[in-house]
Amino acid sequence: MKKNAFTLAEVLIVMALIGFLFTLMIPTVVQKQSTTKYIEHLQSAQAKLQTALDMTAKDNNNLPPHDWPSVRMSENKSDAIMKELAKHLQIMSYCGNSSKGCFSQNNYRTLNGKNTSIIVEDMEPNSQTIEPDTYTESDMLNQDDSGWGEVNPQMELEYTEALPESSSTYVSLIDGGAVVLKTNSTKCDRLLVSTDTLERPLCGVIYVDVNGQNIPNMLGVDVFGFYLSNNSILPMGFYGDDFSFDYNCLRETPRARNSNGLGCTAWALKNRNMEYRKCQAGTRIGWTKATRCDTPPAQK
Repeated sequence: MKKNAFTLAEVLIVMALIGFLFTLMIPTVVQKQSTTKYIEHLQSAQAKLQTALDMTAKDNNNLPPHDWPSVRMSENKSDAIMKELAKHLQIMSYCGNSSKGCFSQNNYRTLNGKNTSIIVEDMEPNSQTIEPDTYTESDMLNQDDSGWGEVNPQMELEYTEALPESSSTYVSLIDGGAVVLKTNSTKCDRLLVSTDTLERPLCGVIYVDVNGQNIPNMLGVDVFGFYLSNNSILPMGFYGDDFSFDYNCLRETPRARNSNGLGCTAWALKNRNMEYRKCQAGTRIGWTKATRCDTPPAQK
């Protein structure tokens, strides 16, 4: 009687084929898990920073950062703002004006894999400015229920000039992330350039490495950028941002050589994916296009 059984050779061939297919699947599975983890860390970092900013602003009569008393009196604006925020952040290490001990000392890379020094570079002066709001001493006064105060309401606030104008302050957080705050003005009088008609003051920028000194240290993957605009934390690359998703979140042929990937931040937060790692932003995917690479293009 003939037996219906596999030979040893056939079993080995099948096992080898299964193993080969499994190895093909591993990178996709690992990248998907990593993407989910990085986006969750990004969402948590944004929430913690915005909460800390809200609480610090409340402590300072809801004035913008450069009008907080300790910041007005300091020459180092980034340091003074960070120390105020630290009262409401769980900070593990304060590294001051050096990234050592907080951020990785290995090379950071752009989204397309090129080395970048953006983490350790100070902000450059803005070409466009905005007229900041003017406050008086009465704005800083915590008045009683009667509303009476003894400070001259016409006395405008005084500001210590930022020296140097640009500064950076680095910290690491207890949750494993790292944050750097960069400023380049005495007041929040820089203009966040956008394609819409809103005027958004630019008080500084914040870069977050969501897993601290651990790899991959890549912009748009575990490193993201935010604007500090008065008392709001705005993700870079939002719809309408002149530092756009279509030009600053490119997996190939980038326009922004040193900062390519930071423009992915708003996309990752809103769409909760990193499809820009699979296909070119501005072609198949974009704010007015599909949100996934495998979505068929619209019929014209």
